[in-house]
Amino acid sequence: MLTVYLMRHGQSQANVERIFANGDDGYPLTEEGRAQAALAAELLALKNIKRIYTSPILRAKQSAAIVEKRLGIEPVVLDEIREFSVGELEGQFISGEAESAFMRLMIQWISGNSSDKIPNGESHLEIMARMKKAIDIIASGNHTGEVLLVSHGGFLTMTLPFICSGIDIREFFSRPSYGIGNCSITTVRVSNGAQSPSIELVEWANSSHLE
Repeated sequence: MLTVYLMRHGQSQANVERIFANGDDGYPLTEEGRAQAALAAELLALKNIKRIYTSPILRAKQSAAIVEKRLGIEPVVLDEIREFSVGELEGQFISGEAESAFMRLMIQWISGNSSDKIPNGESHLEIMARMKKAIDIIASGNHTGEVLLVSHGGFLTMTLPFICSGIDIREFFSRPSYGIGNCSITTVRVSNGAQSPSIELVEWANSSHLE
């Protein structure tokens, strides 16, 4: 059995300015974001983590580097866990029509319209394929033990509930607490299935270490 901790990056300047910044350049962590990552690292130091994987986007790499300093484990960049592309919304403020277009897309994905996308962005089918590939890569290299993934709120929110067993999607997203905060940690267990890994949700978006 493999235990996977999935941490969202710390607060970034894009979070503060409310900007769609899902591309490679990204925005750096704020001072608050660095403090959040340091608090998360203290909790993660109590685990038995053997490997760290990080998204290639700056804010995730900076968060992973703070955890690395505490755990002494060099992160491995895994392109599959980057934030999903919002296409023509990239660089726009999260407000007005841009925000509305994004929320309409999320509703479509939750409703099962997985091929919908923002122009020049990714579809739900595409990001789900990336997450499944990431799990396959991680499970093949770590059959047991504990690993950490440092990724992004949108990507984790719109993939994990769909690949974990026993989750009613409409019920899950009807809860007010489904969001993933900065440096919150979600835990899943991965076991080998007949044809693909089986994934069980253990804990969603724990942020008690930040209080």
